[in-house]
Amino acid sequence: MVDSGPLTLSSLARQTELPASTTMRMLRVLEHWNYVTKTEDGRFVVGARFAQSRFSPEPASIETLNDLSAPILDALTSETGESSYIGVRGAANTCVYLREVQSPHPIRHVGFAGWQGRTVPMTGSAVAEVFEGRTPDTGYVVMNAIVTPEATVIAAPVHSATGEILAVLSIVGPSYRLGATEIATAGPRVVAAADSLSSRL
Repeated sequence: MVDSGPLTLSSLARQTELPASTTMRMLRVLEHWNYVTKTEDGRFVVGARFAQSRFSPEPASIETLNDLSAPILDALTSETGESSYIGVRGAANTCVYLREVQSPHPIRHVGFAGWQGRTVPMTGSAVAEVFEGRTPDTGYVVMNAIVTPEATVIAAPVHSATGEILAVLSIVGPSYRLGATEIATAGPRVVAAADSLSSRL
């Protein structure tokens, strides 16, 4: 985009040699952070955040969640065996998923054809409970998944240095595999992963 100016989705997919669906999910994340914007005719151009990042010596803040969360989600999925996610608030009570690491199990939570870059309503979800500050003393919320009711979600907050909830880190797996005993083990691991990410911001 910097070299060529406004580009269509198909042009970007062709130049990056990625499927259009993957390109669109990545663009949604970049658009959420204002690194790219869409013109009236549907093409994509460089956004204000990207321009600022080229000239500002300030360290990145919340947008670094995507990069910093990668090894933490990898480790969490390895420890729990379940798919792990990090999401941030979107517009109109939605959640934008920045990154995911899928479970190695043949039966796992997928929901969509991949969650990364997806914007989904969060009303009634574990993510909403965390963002609204209704996390119990255990440090994590446990609920059935909305899209897949036979799946269980364990979610914990990621905080800024001032205590603001910046994101929600979660794991999701089949409910038959996440019984009370497994939740008691996995819950503290989700909290520890969220705390580890918080400490790196």
